[in-house]
Amino acid sequence: MIIGGKATKRSRYGFAIEEQMKGTIEATKVVSEAGLKIHVIDAEWRMNDVLPGELENLLGLFPDVRTFITIAARRRDVDQLLKLYFPIMEETGNAGLCIVAGNKVYLESDEASVSPYKSVKRVLEQAYGRISRILLGVEGLERHVNEIIKSYPDLKLFFLYDEEKLGLIEDYAKEGVESAVYVPYAVDKPLNDIAKMLADYALRRRWLKEELRNMGYNSPSTLSLKEIPPKVMEVLSKAVSRLSIYGTKREVEEKIRKLQKHRVSIVVGLPIYDVPDQVYAFSECLKSL
Repeated sequence: MIIGGKATKRSRYGFAIEEQMKGTIEATKVVSEAGLKIHVIDAEWRMNDVLPGELENLLGLFPDVRTFITIAARRRDVDQLLKLYFPIMEETGNAGLCIVAGNKVYLESDEASVSPYKSVKRVLEQAYGRISRILLGVEGLERHVNEIIKSYPDLKLFFLYDEEKLGLIEDYAKEGVESAVYVPYAVDKPLNDIAKMLADYALRRRWLKEELRNMGYNSPSTLSLKEIPPKVMEVLSKAVSRLSIYGTKREVEEKIRKLQKHRVSIVVGLPIYDVPDQVYAFSECLKSL
């Protein structure tokens, strides 16, 4: 049995905190109505932080949804954030913490220079034992994962979807370690549009940057998404196919079934088109398994 969830990027709701709060409530309502069990609020800019009172309200309004707040461990104010969130999370049975090192895109220069491993270790030392449900984003921590799970065996590893690395998840499952996968997805949407919408996401991968450099593109600075040459579009489309799930409902179902075969416990979908219909479609794909 694979558990389904939705990821939400609050930046999609604008700059005003009131609009972000409203959008998050609406998104959680859709998660609940679609029958998904998990809602991961993604870590982005500081302006997208969930306020403590807002978290308390979300947990109370939607007791059937497990709401995970994502914490970027390299942020300089991470200790203060944890102190605000911990009492609320400890009082409810439907809260969780998603710990990530933090993408450099969203960090200030001094934060980005801090060790991802040491930062995550500090957060785990504070959270483990207090918060019963923890997802650990493995990006940037790959060399240290085995050491971490020896010290903190009850957490779940949280991987960015990469079709070529599903075997690694299965290897961890054989050792008794549960894993979740974060995956951008689209059901019944055009491939070319999806490739363009996920270009920035794909271009964060070193292997794709290297492939484009070999073609003469110093990505991403020389890559204009408005006029992508056919050869580059072909490479980009293959990368997007590797890093996301899309296609007809049947094709999406087959790709989720593949995750299940590799013993993924939780699949958290980030809808490329963040509209209710896509969330309902993703849930229907999961129900068909």
